[in-house]
Amino acid sequence: MQTFFVYFPFALAFFAYLTFVLRCNFKVRGQALWVMALLVCASKFLVFRELGGDAFAPELPELAIWVFNWLYSGFIFLFGLSILAFFVRFPYKALVLAVLAWGLALLGIYNGMRSPSVEAVEVVSPKIPVSLDGYRIVQLSDLHVSCAVRAWRTEKVVEIANGLDADLMVVTGDIVDGTPENLRADVEPLKKLSAKDGVYFVTGNHEFYYPWLEWRWYYDEWGMRFLRGETVQIRTDLVLGGIDDPSVKINEPLNIPSARNLFAAATNGEYRVLLQHRPKANGTNNVELDFCDLQLSGHTHGGVAPLLSRLIARFNGGYARGLYRIADGALYVSPGTGQWAGFPVRFFNPPVVSVITLKHDD
Repeated sequence: MQTFFVYFPFALAFFAYLTFVLRCNFKVRGQALWVMALLVCASKFLVFRELGGDAFAPELPELAIWVFNWLYSGFIFLFGLSILAFFVRFPYKALVLAVLAWGLALLGIYNGMRSPSVEAVEVVSPKIPVSLDGYRIVQLSDLHVSCAVRAWRTEKVVEIANGLDADLMVVTGDIVDGTPENLRADVEPLKKLSAKDGVYFVTGNHEFYYPWLEWRWYYDEWGMRFLRGETVQIRTDLVLGGIDDPSVKINEPLNIPSARNLFAAATNGEYRVLLQHRPKANGTNNVELDFCDLQLSGHTHGGVAPLLSRLIARFNGGYARGLYRIADGALYVSPGTGQWAGFPVRFFNPPVVSVITLKHDD
């Protein structure tokens, strides 16, 4: 997969040359400068891999990563805009497209990196016990702490989350992109998360792209409780369960039961909340099958942007972001609290800390 992302942008650079550089009628020197600029922008993943050790999570200075992210994102927008404008002639075409492309890139990166807003969500259902009416669950997801997203942002997220008076706090995967040697101090602020009934985590797919067993040692040391194919009785009327992301392969047994088996012991009318990183894993809609009452997920980054969200939803069972009511249950897909540096832009889709309030409905 990394090989594809490393070299495919150079094919886009060639097509950008055909659709943009040649159509703008630059002189030879202008063409040469634009070709060099396109190649520099397209080389993001190659530079990250060769100089930073990883195409998606390079160990490079934060500023260098975001400058390359900006150049690369602008290059992608330029490619798209040049195709749209292929048959249209207008004054200063090259300047207009270039300013628009890298301006959009700057805006998209800012939207992805800014402090998360608070998204309030109400889940209303007759399945929610009267005793849980008004219960508040704070959800974080897809933090993607990396050399591009350091401790300053983790600390800000913790500050926002802890200020929301949560009864329960959950983190639905994709915590970090990188190794403990480089990012331990940037992830450690998460141990300060607090809620009345505790803080619980589940793994996402990115947990297993990096040394999970090393990270798990630190998580245990910091008291971060991961639910890995298990449930915990939060209250007499509330059971919380969590499942590992099913796509992973690591050197330890994975415990990935179905949600049906996970909540088998919840037979006294408890409200069943499932933490699962992907909205729909292994083709199973847990809420529709009544394996749980509420599922909290992430993974999609809210679809990133309009139009693109439709494509992302197709790969995630039709879900991209927000609350989906299914029979008497619900699925909430967080748009994410952080930003993956591999695809660093967001549009009309800010990062959020979600507050899910349970409401009993007669």
